[in-house]
This record gives sequence, C-alpha cells and structure tokens, in this order.
Amino acid sequence: MSALRKIILSIFICLVIMGSAITSWAIPTLQLDIGGGTYDLSTETIVSSDDTFTLYAYLIPDSKNLVSDTYYISMAVTPKAGPSSANLGSISFAGSTINVTSDMAYGTAPFEAYISSDPGDLAKHGIFETYYYEDGFQFDSNQTTLQYNTQDDPGGPNSSGTPTMYYMSFLVDASSLDSEYDVHFDLYNTKLKGVDTDITQFAPFSHDAESRHNVPEPMTLILLGLGLLGLGSMRRKFKA
Repeated sequence: MSALRKIILSIFICLVIMGSAITSWAIPTLQLDIGGGTYDLSTETIVSSDDTFTLYAYLIPDSKNLVSDTYYISMAVTPKAGPSSANLGSISFAGSTINVTSDMAYGTAPFEAYISSDPGDLAKHGIFETYYYEDGFQFDSNQTTLQYNTQDDPGGPNSSGTPTMYYMSFLVDASSLDSEYDVHFDLYNTKLKGVDTDITQFAPFSHDAESRHNVPEPMTLILLGLGLLGLGSMRRKFKA
C-alpha cells in the first residue's frame, strides 16, 4: 500500500471514530424518557413494560429554544389507526382522560385546523398518519437535573452532579387503551406562520418514547432463553 493511501485510510478511520464519539456523546436539545424504561434497539425508542408510567420531557435551552417557550407532546396511536377505526379506548395523561376516537385528531402532528399536511410537520417515521393528541406545556424553571443522553441511559432523571437540564414529568396510564395498540410520544417546539404551524425543534426519533403492551420482564426473557438452550441440548442428545 502506498504512503498516500495509508494517509487517506488513517484520516478516514479517524473521522469514523470521531463521528461515532460525537453521535454517542451529543445530548439533544429536546428528548423524552420513561421512568424505569428500557431502550428498544429495533425501534430506537424508549419503552415502558408497564401500562402506568412516568413520562419525562427534557430541555437543554439555547437561543432558539427558551425555557419560557411552549412545547408540545403528541400522543399517537400505533400501529396506525384511521378515521374508520372503531372505539379504541382511552389513555390518561397528566390526570386527563383522552378518548382515542372522539378527542384525538387524525393526521400528522402538529395540529393545524386549516392545513392537513406540509413540509413543516413531523416526519412520519413509521407512526403517522394516525390518531394523535397534542398537549402544550412549559418547562418549570425550578425543575432541573443532570444532563444525560436518554438513548444511552434511559430510566429517569439523574440527580447527581450539577443539574443543567430542565424537565417536566407526566403520569401516563394506557391500561384502558385497546390491547392491540400502544401510544407513541413525540416532543417538539413550534412556530406559527400565518395559519401554518411548523415544527422548529424536535426530540430526535431515537429519543422518542412509547407504551408497550406485554413487554416481557428481564427475568422472563432469561428464563425463556434458558428454556430454548435446554431444548437445543435435548435435540442434540437425541440426534446423537
């Protein structure tokens, strides 16, 4: 290999390593988490194994995303459900009961009364178009926690260290939702342009959250794995 090729290869490897480090350590401006939640690598979403859980919204403010701004959490029914769907039950969010077919809108967040869909909306990311509900809130300037990346370390706020990230918590109960469905959460900031509401900042889709019906507990997964290993050993024994 020539000296020039070695140099190019070395530069390429360094860039890959630097890119991986940046991806791993960068903390988004907005992100979601679930108390006691786990990270699902297949869907790149933080999920709860319980129908009742605490959802956390986080903000690291900057010049375009202030603590005093109004932010939004959308609750979207997944898999996709349309206007022709029957009654799919309800969810409780921060003490309010939200009926899927009567209280939710159909389409893609954010909610717009005059525009059905445009480039300023959330990307569909396998969730929209579906029934969804939008809740607006402001972060409490007195509630802060240590900065952490929810994708790497899900489960709720970390109180150790210097708290520099604002958060809000919301109690969610999805037990009255149809057992075939879950609720997916997105977090974003918006800007109104005439009658058009566009999203200006959103939690990356890798930092979304979701309820998950019938998620096996870790011990259940371990027992299942041991059972499969046992069956494999018996098959090999009988073949021998």
